[in-house]
Amino acid sequence: MKTLLAYALPLILFGAAATARADVDYQLRITDAAQHLAEVRASFPATSGTTLDVQMPTWRTGRYNVLNLANGVRLFKAFDAKGAPLPVAKTDKGTWQVQTKPGDAVTVQYELYANTLGERTRHIDDTHAYLDASGVFVYAAPFRKEPVTVKLEVPQGWQSRSGMDAGACGHCFVAPDYDVLVDAPIETGIHEFYTGQVDGRTIELAIWGQGNHDGKQMMLDLKKIVLETAKLYGGKYPFQRYLFIVHATDGVGGATEHANSTVIQKSRWGFAPRKPYLDFLRTAAHEFYHTWNVKAYRPKEMVPYDYQNENYNRLLWVAEGHTSYFEELIMLRAGLEKRDEFMEEYAKLIDDYLRQPGRFQQSAADASFDEWIAVGGERARNASVSIYSKGQVLALMMDIELRRQTGGKKGLEDVHRILFEQHSTAQGGYDIAAVQAALRSVSGQDWTGWWSRYVDGTADIPFDTLLARVGLQKLVDVPKDQEQKTEWWAGWTLREGSDPALVTAVERDGPAWKAGVVAGDTLVAVNGLRVSAKDIGDRMSLASAGPFKLHLFRRDALMQLPLAPVQQPKGKAKLKALDNATGAQKALNAAWLGVAWPRDEAAKKP
Repeated sequence: MKTLLAYALPLILFGAAATARADVDYQLRITDAAQHLAEVRASFPATSGTTLDVQMPTWRTGRYNVLNLANGVRLFKAFDAKGAPLPVAKTDKGTWQVQTKPGDAVTVQYELYANTLGERTRHIDDTHAYLDASGVFVYAAPFRKEPVTVKLEVPQGWQSRSGMDAGACGHCFVAPDYDVLVDAPIETGIHEFYTGQVDGRTIELAIWGQGNHDGKQMMLDLKKIVLETAKLYGGKYPFQRYLFIVHATDGVGGATEHANSTVIQKSRWGFAPRKPYLDFLRTAAHEFYHTWNVKAYRPKEMVPYDYQNENYNRLLWVAEGHTSYFEELIMLRAGLEKRDEFMEEYAKLIDDYLRQPGRFQQSAADASFDEWIAVGGERARNASVSIYSKGQVLALMMDIELRRQTGGKKGLEDVHRILFEQHSTAQGGYDIAAVQAALRSVSGQDWTGWWSRYVDGTADIPFDTLLARVGLQKLVDVPKDQEQKTEWWAGWTLREGSDPALVTAVERDGPAWKAGVVAGDTLVAVNGLRVSAKDIGDRMSLASAGPFKLHLFRRDALMQLPLAPVQQPKGKAKLKALDNATGAQKALNAAWLGVAWPRDEAAKKP
């Protein structure tokens, strides 16, 4: 009652203001930061009907899963312009129907529980609040395109940042409509803040949390990413100001792109040394590239976003996988990643892809459509492909083939430049025909047959031929002056450090699969010798030939299975230059990567 009375007068005033300006006004007051609680008010202009449906989205952009975001809402109430209560009925998991009168403004109020940091939707604690409107602010469809104002009431000493323009106070923001609000999350609290300029654009960095990061160095490197990415689009930017939000935290990780901002979550001690820092920069490059690919242009089925339902399409492998592809090129061309590091990443990507039996079970197009119900773990690898990794290797194939067809003059970036210029979200987005037309425009060749085999179909990618065109080969690396060794391969994944060895996944049609081993089995002995996850390879190496006697526990019962592993070269996969790479191969490689082919060692000597 105390809260309701305290808000009674503001409700009347904000309701009247909404009617006059036809704006949608949002207010959020943090009521108990330690318990992740806030009170939210949303005031909508006068309606023409007798009911108003107010909704919380069921998913957020950048993550293609239903998240049930309304589950953080309680104590939902509605009032008219004079502060009088209005009847409310919940009609589905994310919709409240308010009974009103024609010509009356409506204000709703609710308690919000914000403790889903890892979903990057909403989080409030005693040091900050991260607010993605998808999980914070309800909307009403008739007013989705109306101007929006946001006002926060937060603890003293906090600062508020967002991709939205600043409003009339230090914790106020304005947006042209709800779609812009949804794509401009707010970071408010105690954080480091840096700002700089690139090509006349303002680049900002807000870092929440303590850790081993170097904010000044991060800012310098992020500016390199910004500049190099814009080059892919002829120096054309879809924004005037961009905000990088970084959460240095524990227990969660990941990132999400937005229209002119991104949020990146990483372990607070995961910004050093070089390898984990490069991982951070790759993530930043990925999310920043999304500012064009996904935010400035995306599949037409997602224009505009439908916040209440799945947005099905068959091109997420372009939206996500191509972004993964360009993140590596951006890193290399910006000088943030060395050539050897680039090659190491692609060797891991290709090797991992070739260990996914699911590549013969599901096409890239089907994976895109089914992303809304995608699963992880063993089932994913054995029966599916990832829109990220499959899209990335397809992008690799497309880029090299485009370079070959055009004599190195054009590549995949030219295709994306066409999509950006001719199929922006303002123009309705792109479809399959548009992508194929862009490929044809760049190369002068028809790509429908290729599309049928590799996008709609599950034809295996000819990596050896593909890599040879740019003077490369994939092999298992052997240290100098050492002979190639072999090891037994069973096709299982074991929990690291488990003793006895616990099977977490079994590769479809591999030796362990054929032997009848399943995830959850506990391996206790091979050929009568006790094994753990750490030493099972050494124990198997004692045998020169199979089959092996494998003892395991399943459902607490001891079993024995015959295992016929196969021998494979021992070591890490590497991409290396062909010993006899031609000038044409080197030139195509340089055109593809955007950096010169390294000089031969002999040529380097004086």
